[in-house]
Amino acid sequence: MAVQKISLWQKTPQLVLSALLIATVAVPLGCRPRQDAGDNGVKVLDTFRASVYRSLDPPKQFDVASARIISNIYDPLLEYHYLKRPYELVPNLLEAMPELGEDKLTYTFKLRKGIKFHDDPCFPDGKGREMNADDVIYTLKRFADVNVNPQSYPALLENRIKGLDEFREKTRQQKDLDYDKENIPGIEKVDSHTFKIVMTEPDPLLLMSFATSPLSIVPREAVEEYGRKLEHHGVGTGPYILDKNPRKGVMVLKKNPNYHGTYPTEGDPEDQNQGLLEDAGEKLPLIDEIRIPLIEEAQPRMLKFLKGELDSIGIDRDNFSKMAEKVGETFQLKGEFAGKFNIASANDLASFYITINFRDKTFGQNKVLRQALAYALDTPAYIEKMENGRGHALNTIVPLPIAGSEESIPVKWYPHDPSKAKAKLKEAGYPEGKGLPPITILYPSQDKITKQNYEFLRNQLAQSGFQLKGEFLTFSEFLQRKEGGSFQLSSSGWGADYPDAENFYQLFYGPNKAPGPNAGSYQNPEYDRLYEQMRRMPSGAERNKIIEKMALILKEDVPVVFLKARINVGMRQKWLLNSKPNLMLGSTSKFLDIDTEAKAKGLK
Repeated sequence: MAVQKISLWQKTPQLVLSALLIATVAVPLGCRPRQDAGDNGVKVLDTFRASVYRSLDPPKQFDVASARIISNIYDPLLEYHYLKRPYELVPNLLEAMPELGEDKLTYTFKLRKGIKFHDDPCFPDGKGREMNADDVIYTLKRFADVNVNPQSYPALLENRIKGLDEFREKTRQQKDLDYDKENIPGIEKVDSHTFKIVMTEPDPLLLMSFATSPLSIVPREAVEEYGRKLEHHGVGTGPYILDKNPRKGVMVLKKNPNYHGTYPTEGDPEDQNQGLLEDAGEKLPLIDEIRIPLIEEAQPRMLKFLKGELDSIGIDRDNFSKMAEKVGETFQLKGEFAGKFNIASANDLASFYITINFRDKTFGQNKVLRQALAYALDTPAYIEKMENGRGHALNTIVPLPIAGSEESIPVKWYPHDPSKAKAKLKEAGYPEGKGLPPITILYPSQDKITKQNYEFLRNQLAQSGFQLKGEFLTFSEFLQRKEGGSFQLSSSGWGADYPDAENFYQLFYGPNKAPGPNAGSYQNPEYDRLYEQMRRMPSGAERNKIIEKMALILKEDVPVVFLKARINVGMRQKWLLNSKPNLMLGSTSKFLDIDTEAKAKGLK
């Protein structure tokens, strides 16, 4: 997903993981107690949103800001175990993991009984009814409807379920297609709580798609009642109910008293000693209310955290040297900060890069110019100076924790070499950069950190003869430009929808061109052939050989220039319990707990 995931960020399709990009602020550590932070026994999680969400309608979201809220309100069929690593798929709305038939093509899904949608006026008497197989089938058809979901279908379900692509094409031809009259061969209802999915071919990755937030289950009544207003509403089966939703104020989520989930009873070996299994088997969610103000600027975010008004936050670039340090391969807080807060770190499951638009006349047909740009960028210096060393220089598009990353693919990306960059510029027809007009890069934010990152790149690229010009947009404007293919370069990123290399290599598959996840509209027939061969193969040495060939093609063609894979480092209040980084879950809020007495006292 694209992050703000700058790819979402996020599945996003995200962009900068803005919750972890905090600006410099110098404030005293002495903090006053919160008046409403738990002294009445109500467990309140205080978090924030750094940008406005795009849509709360699951198949229409394509950014982290939206996915984070959706993951609290709605449920997908499967999810990733909160505690176990490597990430493990587990049932969510299902009784057990789907069973694969002898034909190796048919999965049987059995829904848990008694799971109800939130109470909402769209239902008779305002009472949420029980979820059933019809809801899943309706959700799958709506997800495939091109008029509803123009973006995430190619990444998650295209060419995977018999007849679903044909159904999608019908929706393209007939905007108001009656779903009930359309039979899809690969989706079969068995009874009220059982259905089958028939794949087009054996596919070891298909189930991962059913753990993503865009495929969360949505009731028909909500769609018919609210229409486009569902983008700002929410009627799911999730752990929280949307209570207040001001566009720029404090969003409030209230505990769903009928939620079906329970806290995990097992985890990694060290989880028991760290107190992460003390709530084993307890009914979820553990927190009564989540408050999510919109705080777009970094300085007030950090100020609120240090006052105890936010429960967790990332450590910004400027404060990192004062607050924390890297010791070996781990991070720790310094001095008084260590006594007042806890620290957490995790390798990000997102890659950050510069997308090159192949529709652009200057770059699209000039491979040598793109190679010159790759040589000109010093990613280790970028990571050291702009990220305090909290990251890795990528050699392939896949972040290190994901299967199929450079840890098993022996490919090296372009080293920083200004002399080679200048030689390539000359070969491309622009000696010393002469005749090359300024190149424009889009950013999804107008904040201080974003502009500092741009200035670093502008100064660095100028040393090789490139003139860079930044265009700073709102997140919504940024997505519109990307989807419409109206850009030259773009600051971009992609967060894992599921933990496999295929989810990243599909970003360059020709049929996924904009407005799909292939935002640069890159096309290479040989790459497409290899991708189609690789995407349904099980993990292993044979698959890795194909991935290596794909990575080498991308290195030759340079559809993107890598920036980094980040190491996320953040602080949390000591009263925040059960906190373990899990980057495959859109939200971990339902597992968290609050020591209300400690929170009421505030920091001392």
